Order: sequence, then C-alpha cells, then structure tokens
Amino acid sequence: MSSRSISVINPFLANPTCRRLGSSMHGSVGEEIELNHPDDPICILSSDGNEAEMPRGKLRRKVSFFSSPLGLNTNGESSLPKPSSRKGLPMIKIVNTSRSDMNGKLGYVHSYYRTRERYSVTLLEGGELHPALLYFGVIDAEDVKHMKFCRESEMQTNNDQGFHGTIFLPPTTVVHLNFLDIFSLFLQYVAWHILGSPPFARVIEKVMDTLINKVLPPMKLENFSMFFLLVLPVSLAKMYKILVDQWETLTAIGSSDLLGVIDASGVTLSLSNILASFSDHQGEYFTLSLLLIGTSVIARFTISEYRLVRDKADAMLCYQTGGNQGKKSFSKMEMFEYRIDYYFSTSKWAKVALLLSFTFMLIAVGAGLLVVFMDDHSISNAVWISWTYVADPGTHADCPESFLIRLISFTVTLGGMLIFALMIGIISDYIAEKVDDLKKGKSRIIDIDHTVMLGWNDKSLAIIQQVALANESEGGGTIVVLANIEKEEMEETLASAVESNENPLRLLGTEVIFRSGNPLLESELRRVSTQTARSVVSLTSEGTDPDEADATQVRQVMALKAFDEFVGSQCHVVIEVQDIDNQELFPLVAPDFAEVVVTHDIIGRLMIQCARCPGLASVLEEMMGFEGSEFYFEEWPELTGKTFYDITCRFNDAVPLGIKSSSDGKVYINPANDHMINEGDKILVLAEDNDSYEVNAGDFDTTSVGNVPKLMPDTKKVERIMFCGWRRDMADMIIQLDEYVEKGSELWLFNEVPAKERATLLKDKGNKEDLKLGNLRICNVVGNPIIRRDLNKMRAVDDFGKATGQEITLDQFDSILILADSVAIENGANMMSSDSRSLSSLLIIQDIQKKMYENKKKFDPNTPMPCSPISEILDSRTKSLLSVVNCKGYIMSNQIISSVIAQVSEEKDINIVLHEILTADGSETYIRSVSRYVDLENESELSFWDIALRARQLQEVAIGFKPENLDFKQAAHLIINPPDKSIVRKWAPGDMIMTFSED
Repeated sequence: MSSRSISVINPFLANPTCRRLGSSMHGSVGEEIELNHPDDPICILSSDGNEAEMPRGKLRRKVSFFSSPLGLNTNGESSLPKPSSRKGLPMIKIVNTSRSDMNGKLGYVHSYYRTRERYSVTLLEGGELHPALLYFGVIDAEDVKHMKFCRESEMQTNNDQGFHGTIFLPPTTVVHLNFLDIFSLFLQYVAWHILGSPPFARVIEKVMDTLINKVLPPMKLENFSMFFLLVLPVSLAKMYKILVDQWETLTAIGSSDLLGVIDASGVTLSLSNILASFSDHQGEYFTLSLLLIGTSVIARFTISEYRLVRDKADAMLCYQTGGNQGKKSFSKMEMFEYRIDYYFSTSKWAKVALLLSFTFMLIAVGAGLLVVFMDDHSISNAVWISWTYVADPGTHADCPESFLIRLISFTVTLGGMLIFALMIGIISDYIAEKVDDLKKGKSRIIDIDHTVMLGWNDKSLAIIQQVALANESEGGGTIVVLANIEKEEMEETLASAVESNENPLRLLGTEVIFRSGNPLLESELRRVSTQTARSVVSLTSEGTDPDEADATQVRQVMALKAFDEFVGSQCHVVIEVQDIDNQELFPLVAPDFAEVVVTHDIIGRLMIQCARCPGLASVLEEMMGFEGSEFYFEEWPELTGKTFYDITCRFNDAVPLGIKSSSDGKVYINPANDHMINEGDKILVLAEDNDSYEVNAGDFDTTSVGNVPKLMPDTKKVERIMFCGWRRDMADMIIQLDEYVEKGSELWLFNEVPAKERATLLKDKGNKEDLKLGNLRICNVVGNPIIRRDLNKMRAVDDFGKATGQEITLDQFDSILILADSVAIENGANMMSSDSRSLSSLLIIQDIQKKMYENKKKFDPNTPMPCSPISEILDSRTKSLLSVVNCKGYIMSNQIISSVIAQVSEEKDINIVLHEILTADGSETYIRSVSRYVDLENESELSFWDIALRARQLQEVAIGFKPENLDFKQAAHLIINPPDKSIVRKWAPGDMIMTFSED
C-alpha cells in the first residue's frame, strides 16, 4: 500500500471515538440495536458513539446481505461467495431511484432489514471511501464501518442534519456490479493507487460513467438483432458485387499497373465509379436498406417479448408450492395469446402493426427465396415480384415453369390471401367500432352558443321544447344532452315525442344532439364543449333520493367550477335542486356561479296560489313559457331620465314590469311610480320575443286617465283548504300557505299516510324542526283519494289515528288541491299512472260536489257553487284528456318548471323575477275584477293603457285582461301582453284584469 493512500485514511483510523465505535460494532453485522422507537431501525445511526449512554433494548436479528434478495439465486442459495475474497464484497450499484444525482453511484451494503425490506447502504465516494480502493483491497471493509460511524458522530457533534452516512434502499434500486463496472474500477485503481493521480482517476470515472450509462444502453441485442446481423453480410456482399461490376476496367489492370493508376486522376475515376454505382442501382440500395430496417425492428420487438416472457416464467416459478415447484404453469401458446390480447387491448394500432409485420415478413422471405432460385438475382426485382404475389393472387400464374419457383409463388400467394383476409377483417372491425362509437355518442361536439343539458329526467323533453321555442326567432339552435343513459334510448324518447299524435314536441329548426357519458368528468364536459356554450342546465337524476340528488348537483357545480376552460367563458349555469333546504349548499362551494332553481318549492308555491285563485294556472302557464309572452331585459337609452310611471305606455307590444339597476345590479319589480331610469338600467318587460317590441313615440296622453273608483275595504275570511295526496315537501307547502291565509283557517290533509307517521315525515325524519304555524290549523284524514266512500265524508283523526269527532264534506272547502301523490310514485308509479290517479280523484271529487250541490239547491236556491278542484298534472300528454272531462282546473307542474328552467337558461336574472312573483313577500300575480279600476256605472269605455295607468295609482302593474264571455284558454292572447293597448273597448262587469301587486 502506498503512503499516498495510507495518508488518506489514517486520520480516521487514529480517532479514538471511531476506534471505540468500531470495536463495539465489530462482529455485530446481522444484529440491529432497537432503541426507544422499535419500529424505526434507522435510530441506531443517530448514536453519538458514547457506549455508556447508548439506549438499552432487546436485539433483533437482521438478515445478512448474502441471504437477502440481492444475494440469492432462483434456488434460494447464495449467489455470491462469502467476503473472504474481494469478489464477494457486498458492493452494489444504485439504479432506478427518484434521485438522478444518486443513480449510478456505488455503495457498500451492511445488511438487509427483512421487516422493512430495505438495504443499509453506505455511499462510496470521495477519497477516503473510494470504491476502487475498497474493491481492490486498499481499504478494508472494517475501515468502511469505522469511517461511517466516525463521520456520523462528527455530524452529530456539529448538529449537521444534512448527511448521516447511510441510506436505506429497496431491493429494486440495487444491482450487482457487472464487467464494465469492475473494469472502470480497475482503471480508477491504477490511476489512483499506482499512478498516484486522483484527478486522472476522476476523469476516468466520468468517461466510463458516460460510456456505461449513455453510450452502451442503446447498443443492446434488441437494437442489433440477430436478424439484422444475418441480413447485414448479405447486403454488404450484394453492394460489393454491384461495385465490382462497375469497376471491371480497374480489375482488368494487373497489380503492378494498378499502383500506377492510383494517382490523382485514378482517384477521381474510382470516385466517379462509386457515384455511378449508386445512381444506377439506387433501387437495390433502397430495397436493402428497407429490409435491414424492417428486419431489425421486428427482431428487436421479438427479442424483447422473449425476454419478458422468460422473466415472467422465472418469476412465476418462485410462487409455486407443493408438487408444482419447478414446473411451468402455462404453455407457450397461452403466453402468446395473452400478449396478443394485451396489445390489442392497450393499443388501437396493434392490429395494424401485426398485419404490416406479417406482410413484411412474407414479402421478405419470398423475395429471399426468389433471389436464390431465379436467374435474376436483383433484390429489388425479387421484392417487387413477391409483393405482386401477395397483392394479386392471379400473378403467380405467370411465374416461370420451374417447380421450386412455382412452389414459392404458390406459398407466397396463399399467405397473401390470408393477409388480405385479415386486413378486411381488421378494416371491418375498425369501421364497426367507429359506427358503434357514433351510435353511443362518443365523438366530440364542436359548436358554439349552444345549450348544454347535463342529465335526463321527466322535465327534459319540456325543456327542449321551450328552448326550441326560444330559438325559433333565430332560425333554430343546438341543444346538446349529456347523460349517463344510452344515446339510443334518449334518441328514441325524443323521436316518440316528436311523432306523438297527442301534443307532439316541435323542434322548430333546433337540432338536438345526444351524448352518453358522466357529466361529472372534465373530459366529458370538454367533449360537449361546455366552455363555448351559451348556457348549461344541470338536471337531477330520476329514481334517486332528493338529498342524494342534490348532493350530486353540488358535485356537478364543483366539477364545472374546476373546469378552467369553462370558468373563463360567458356561459351561465342553471342547477335544478329538489329540496329547498339544500339551496344554501351551492353558495358555499361556488358563490355567484350558478342559478339554483328549487323545483319542488316552485311547484308548491304555484299550486298554493292557483288553488286560492281560480284561473291563475292558465295565466302562469302562459307567462312562464316561450310560446306566448315571456320576460326580457333590455336597455333603452331613449328612456333614460323617465320615471317608471312615464314608461307604462311606451311599448305597443310589451308590458313593462320592473327595472334592473346598473348601479347595484338589483331587479326592482313593480317599483314606485317615481322610480327614475338611469343610464345603463335595463327594463324588464313581458313580450313575445326579444326583437318583437320597441319604444313608441310616447304620444299617448297619460295625464287625463281619471282616478280609480273608491275601493271598499277587503274583508278577508277564514278559509278551509284540502290537500289531497302527499308530497315530500309537504311541510314547506304548509309553511308557505300559512303566510297567505287568515288566522283560524283550516288545512285538511287527506292521503293514505298513517297519522302516526305524518309528524315524522313533516319533520323530514328529524332533519327539520316542528311546524310553527301562526294562522293554520291542521286536520288529518286517512283515506284513499280514488275511493268514493273515503271522499264522501271525511273524519279527522289525531296524531295517534283516533277520531276527533270533526267531520267535513267536499262542498264545504274553499280550495281543493289534488297533488301528484309521492307515495304512489315511490311505489313504482310513473308520470302517466300518477296522472291517472289524479284524474280519477278529480272526477270523483267533481261528481260528489255536483251531487251535493244539486241536493242542497233543492232546499236553498241560493246555495253557492262549490270550489273547483285544482289537479297537478305531470305528463303534458295528459293535457289532451282534460278537455274530454271538461276539466279546467289543473296545473302542468313539470311543464311550468321546465319553462322556468328554460327561461333562466336564456337569461339568468329571470330567476330573481320568478322568485319574487311566486313568494308572499314580493309582488304576486292576481286576477282582479275590472270594477276595481273602472266605475262601470259612469264609464265603461277605456283602453287597456287607461286601465294600466289607473293600476299604477294602486301600485299595481296590469299585464292583461280576460273578457267575461271567454274562458282562459280562449283568451290566451289577451291575458298576457294584449295587442292594441291604446284602442278603447267597452268593459263588462265580469271582465277580469291580471296584475302584479304586493297584496
């Protein structure tokens, strides 16, 4: 050992602390001292070297490196000799770690922790721990242990937490040293130890590292395959023959004269011959190059697959037990089928690659045989002939009469027929897959300014109809539906609705495109181009608990919010929610992001208002849909500076309802008469379309309209109301009704739900508090709404089902509301069967009321007519049946909700308008008698604008009228935004005025 090398390590060996640590650990390889944290074996490395202060604990055996996974062969025996020779030293190379600066370095393995499956490795780097010095015996293995602990103790003394001498690596990141690694160590050893030049050793280390890790890896057997090596000599021989043919003139010269020819002119002659050979035989060179490349690629893939199969087979042998040890558990054909299936499943180009490979191999083999047995030894000609045999089966009939040539041509032709059969099958499968994908709606939508509907339920068709009506003035539009339903099923549903004889769906030029997918996924949202849409409507799923459906809607909003491309767009979102209690969740996850429409809440409010005001259902149905007049916001600069009273008569084809302020963004419906219109304010109107109205000249006289007659004070009375059926949101409906009625009013609940269960259901199974009613008193009746005997006379029961003695008949109610029974729907009833139950209840109630009225009229001619029951209808197709039974009291709940959602999707501020006109707090829709505005005894001829101006004196907005001699259906064009508003007409006592009013 040279003095230079000794001087490197002596300072560490002379340190007494290091010697003490080394002696204490000498011979303890294979033992791990367990400290206060027995689950952390790394703690032994934090010892400060003080043997007296070393924590005590039990000893746990750890595995020697030579019995670890790296040191064992497939038979479980040690693959390395014991460290009696330097070839048995536990030195490894670090690979495949996440630390690029650590990969390729060498280390010394102390032990293998079986419980942790980690190697304890000391990095070999620097002068004192150079791997070449350790491998060739300049540094002893015990010195490595001494220096390791000495370095750790010094790091702890200096409170240095950076490097602690030892790292722990899994078995997958360490490998044995190969021949090149040992050769590199040998060169470094010579430079360091013999020549005494550490800089030169570092240069050798860098050069060999580059050679081993960057230069040689691409040069594997897969890249230089056996096929390539077989074809290469043949190709070179062919090229040599071509050059020899070109240099016949040179070969004719003797060897003594040849030297005299190779001068300047001779070199030029030889170069020109070389260029000429390439020019005359470029087809040969191209064909040879193509064969070399093709065979190399195919052979490289084949060899890599062979190695993979071999490794899998060896690995599976390790898992076999019992009598199957050492036997292969699969055949070659099974592995071949598995690999083929793997590539077909993971790559869409696998079939094409397989077909091209077979074709290339068949042509190459056929060409090789033809070159050998034909007179023409041109490779390019042989390849072309082989290709013609493959491509055209009839070509082999013209081959030479030699038996071998015919056999070759027949074999190649037969292979070509099989290849073309495979090609036709692959093409057919590809086309079939593409057609199936198109049928299933997997292609991407490329469109702008369209409406996207996420989800599909019983309101979808009605929403499509309303959006189509809204797009009619623009020549149609595009609606894209994305739902977790088969595309064919949705298309069939739409087609049957369009072709229906009863109230068919009219698309009016609008195109409806369906896509099947999960609306919660960003990839699916991108597939329907939500980022370029005009609006997005998200519907709840059918057959799902309302709370679960609303939770899914919350996630839908979060999915849209997380879609970066969508957030920056101008598109607005409309979310359908079933339970009003869940409405507060959406501002928490995405404030001011989506317009929430609580469908059950809106339906409940509509039905309550319609039950208390006969005829209001027709008004709301006409107002909510796009078929008649609907809500629009528009800015009119010429009206800036005017008051709301001034603009009452400024639109011939629209009715102004309110103002959207540009300063605070609020919508003021039915504002004060002196409310000033400022710059940028938008005016809310009821109009047939957004381009169907404009500001008139303002020549109508608004100063001489007269005053309204003296109004008699309204005498509010106590009401009796019956809800026939049960709804999940019954508690919300009761609370809303309590806001409208006078104190002492009664609400009779008639349904099949047992009285004992109603209190629990009204509290939503404990999710809500007890009802706190100020005006209503609830009476429970248990019965079936479609059984006459239960409806003839209703007897109230208490919360325990016992009779209270209170009775009532149907002719005593002021309002009767027939609900779509949720109990029947939960038991499997669909929309049509639910409507059938509602119609049956309606007919029975009307018949009972008629008979009771006729019986009472015999004794009292002044007996008042009983109230008209109002029935909730879900399916729009049921509407045609209502005229058969002369039923006028119905509410198309799904139709109205769909219209609301469609209107909000076109203009998000409409949600604020609808919320106000459907609540008791804001302006509501009322049907007033014309006598409220006209003194019919003294004046009877006024225009509608005169009526509207007088309504403004009562802080009301007149929106339409119904003549006495017409029913609501016949007067549909008059009840909302009537034409000819300035024309004077004669008013009769039975005429009704539709208004917006706070009371």
